[in-house]
Amino acid sequence: MDTLKRTLEVTISPLGIMSLMLAGGVILSLYGHRPRQGRRLLVSGALLYLVFTFSPLAEILMRGLEKPFEPMLVPPGEPKIDRIVVLSGYGEFHPAFPVTSNLSGETVGRLAEGIRLHRLLPGSKLIVSGGVVREGDGPIAGLMADFARQLGVRAEDILVEGNSTTTYENLLEVRKMVGSYPFVLVTSACDLWRASAVARKLGMAPIPAPAGIWALKDYPARMNASQWATSLLGGFAHPSPTRLARIQWAYHEHAGYVWYRLLGRV
Repeated sequence: MDTLKRTLEVTISPLGIMSLMLAGGVILSLYGHRPRQGRRLLVSGALLYLVFTFSPLAEILMRGLEKPFEPMLVPPGEPKIDRIVVLSGYGEFHPAFPVTSNLSGETVGRLAEGIRLHRLLPGSKLIVSGGVVREGDGPIAGLMADFARQLGVRAEDILVEGNSTTTYENLLEVRKMVGSYPFVLVTSACDLWRASAVARKLGMAPIPAPAGIWALKDYPARMNASQWATSLLGGFAHPSPTRLARIQWAYHEHAGYVWYRLLGRV
């Protein structure tokens, strides 16, 4: 079922549709009997690429995911919190390299935010959550714990959850450690919408702490029409392939939420 979900998600995603259009255009143009249709597909695919990389569509989509969650500059005084949960991204075990090179940038950003909050909450425990993502490796939570220790977090203040491979499993396993008590939930800002919904559905009490805030820095929550117009027009002057990745990520979050909704997980 998960394989089918991933296949459908990739195929009908922005990147998948663009890739199919370009590949179909090349095949029809060079090997088919419909070169005109092939050229049309190539032009359409190229236009999609330009829209994805030149327009601020990525910022707008990501802003919608990030907007509900205010940055946590200081942990709340009430209710009393003694657990900080950091959800994993991606990582691989390479013994010849430092742990900072074995974790993805997103995972490092989440951990940095979790460690910052842990130091602002004396007596708190840092829970790192993530199982095996590559065959033959150990759980990514082990890498995350190693990262935290090397940055000065005491080993006794780190709790490792290494059995989960999805957001739902992350929270299902973490619930065994935090129960219904309030806890700080750290993940990428655009992931918090789905992760928080899962936690609440499981009867947990998450306090969202966004890491890796991307769009809200240029598109803050309170913008008037003039500021919107200036940001939107200015966005066209800075094309970047990063936008394509962010559009794909926003699609992944919405598709994941719909999938979880169908399964009754949110």
